[in-house]
Amino acid sequence: MTGIVEVSSNVTTRAEWPGIVSRFQLVILATHRSKQLLQGAQPRIVADRLKRRNTSIALEELRRGLIPFKPLAGEAAQTMAGNGLTIGLTEVRS
Repeated sequence: MTGIVEVSSNVTTRAEWPGIVSRFQLVILATHRSKQLLQGAQPRIVADRLKRRNTSIALEELRRGLIPFKPLAGEAAQTMAGNGLTIGLTEVRS
């Protein structure tokens, strides 16, 4: 819960959330990762799934920089906006 509070109060630094440039980006990435976890992807942190929900696991993974993602270039983002939202999070299986 503290991660969301830190981001929403503009107290964040890039070191705390590597690669995250806005609250909106954080929400979109965390949502996408949470859905991946719901569909059976393995968490990249040690977490008891009975005690932690997928959303908190996804936020912690993003905070630690364990989720690779590529920001879209300006022109590509505008093209994608017309066709719906697509995020290129990749699931790395180990």
